Amino acid sequence: MALKEKAWIALLVVTVICCCQFFDAHLAFAQESENELRERIEKLEKVIQDHKRIMDAYERELQSVKEELDNQAATMDEKVEAVLKKPEHLEYFQEMMQGLRLTEQEETPEEERLRTLYDEGFYLKGADDQLRIGGWLQGDARLFLDNEYPGENTFLIRRARLDIRGVLENDWGYRLYGTLIGERNGILQEGWLEYRKYGSLRIRAGQFVEPFSLEAVYSARWTDFPERAMIVNALAPQEDIGIMAFGKVYHDQLTWAMGFFNGQGRNRGAVVDDKDFTTRLVYSPFLHSDSRPWLKDLYIGGSFSTGNNERDLSGDEFTTQAFTPFFTFQEGVTQDDRLTRWGLEMEYLYGPFNLKAEYLAGHFETIKGLDQSTDLDVKGFYINLGHILTGEDIARDQPIKPLVNLDPSEGGWGAWQLVGRYQVLKTNDDLLRLGLASGSDEAQSVTIGLNWFPNRHIRFQIDFDHAWFEDEIIVHGKSLDNESTFTTRFLYDF
Repeated sequence: MALKEKAWIALLVVTVICCCQFFDAHLAFAQESENELRERIEKLEKVIQDHKRIMDAYERELQSVKEELDNQAATMDEKVEAVLKKPEHLEYFQEMMQGLRLTEQEETPEEERLRTLYDEGFYLKGADDQLRIGGWLQGDARLFLDNEYPGENTFLIRRARLDIRGVLENDWGYRLYGTLIGERNGILQEGWLEYRKYGSLRIRAGQFVEPFSLEAVYSARWTDFPERAMIVNALAPQEDIGIMAFGKVYHDQLTWAMGFFNGQGRNRGAVVDDKDFTTRLVYSPFLHSDSRPWLKDLYIGGSFSTGNNERDLSGDEFTTQAFTPFFTFQEGVTQDDRLTRWGLEMEYLYGPFNLKAEYLAGHFETIKGLDQSTDLDVKGFYINLGHILTGEDIARDQPIKPLVNLDPSEGGWGAWQLVGRYQVLKTNDDLLRLGLASGSDEAQSVTIGLNWFPNRHIRFQIDFDHAWFEDEIIVHGKSLDNESTFTTRFLYDF
């Protein structure tokens, strides 16, 4: 073999050996890279699993926190709802706000500290205090239909009131309520402070309406007729200075009140150590009845008042709805003994219909004058019927809220209510017989009226009243056995 051929064979062998070594090395490197890569992948998978477990733990913790916050929010809502459902809070909210509508909005702490607005009164509202400034006025026109009647036809401002009331630190209520006309007994109508945290037991002290008689404790703004019944005006004590406990119990079905008072009326101090005791109970037996929904607004109750006091009765009168005196105490007549009053009442409301009835009686012991003395018994009753012709629902001691306010361009004419009343007041004739009083021992009257609410703030009343007397009475030197009057009234309430 030639040298050249051997050289080529040697080169080929070397090349083959080199290639084999290269492939062996490459295979080993590839094997090593695959193992490393697998190891890295396994490490990465482990890291991913660890992160996944951490994320799952965070997610479970986040869900737990979210559920806890939801539960706290639900509990807070329940607490707020429970607070708002408390009778004392709900009643005062309805009394204060009377349908006030507040727009929900996010507020900064500075804005939340004080909020002012006007709707059915001017309000200042803070975090735990609120103040309402309102008032009302009644203007009358009174016409005697008998041309020979000795009284004068007249226009008059019957009542004008300014009313400031509010809440301090959530649990304390107050009121300053003044009259802007008349000088008798000062200008303060009511002024009191009340602790109202618990609906079943609230305490009020100051000057306010005594808890006696259905019609007497209702606001003069919303009575069915321009004037309360004759027997209510004759016997109900109205405002006095004292202290009273009251509330609602038995699932709000029983309303109770009792208090002690000076017994001298508005803005007058006591003249004896004894205090008058007055109490009133009202029960609504079917308030929560689902089987008798038409009886839910049936209320029956009673009042009682007694006190040993001194009173100057000189010139005091029992009057008709037109303020014609038909029973008048003579000058110098006094009482220095016990006055006991009691009454029974019933009120029924169903949709646009309402019925009120009340019986009151009073016994005045030892009325003196002209070196003589005797007792006086006074008793009487009234029956009121009302129906809203435009279909709105009636409410207790509240204005009628028209379904459509007065707006002739849109066909709205407000709410219209037809009302009627029959009433009687009687006394014994001992004072008349002894000359300690003059007039008649009995008066009766029938009243028919129409009430118009253009909106909930304004009311117009038109009333015809015919009264007659058991005995003739003397008015400005003329004898009368009856009277007929026509009365109109406008009211605005803000």
